[in-house]
Amino acid sequence: MPENPRSVLKNRTDKKQRSDWPKLLDLVLRSWHVGASSVLFGAVVWGVPFVRFSTWHHLTIASGCALIISGICRCRHWPYQGRGLMAAAHIGLIALIHGRPDPNMEVLAMVLVAGVVGSHLPGNLRHWSLLHGRRID
Repeated sequence: MPENPRSVLKNRTDKKQRSDWPKLLDLVLRSWHVGASSVLFGAVVWGVPFVRFSTWHHLTIASGCALIISGICRCRHWPYQGRGLMAAAHIGLIALIHGRPDPNMEVLAMVLVAGVVGSHLPGNLRHWSLLHGRRID
C-alpha cells in the first residue's frame, strides 16, 4: 500500500532542519587551515628561516583554534568524540614540535597524518563518544 503523501511530507519536515551556514563556515575554516598549514609545512621542509614564515605560523594557529571553537559550538560532545580526540592528538604532536628547537620532520609528518586522518574518519568513528561508549550526534 503506498504511503500517504501527507505523512511523507510530515516526516520530512519533522527531521531536524540545519542551516547551510555551519557547513559553509566549516568549509571556509578548513580551507584557510589547510592553505596556511601547507605554506608553513613547506617552509619548514625547505628550511626557510622562521622570521620569513611567522605570519603563516600564526594564521595556522588561528585557523586551527577557529576550527576547534566551531566544532565545540556545533556539538557540545565534540571534545570527547573521535573528532575531538583526533584534534587533541594533533595538537599534542604539534606541542612536541614547539618543545624542540630543531624541526623534527618525523613528528611534523605525524602531525600532517593525524590532521588528515582526523578529518576523514568515517562518521561512526568521528561521532563516537569516549564518554558514552557509542555514537552521539
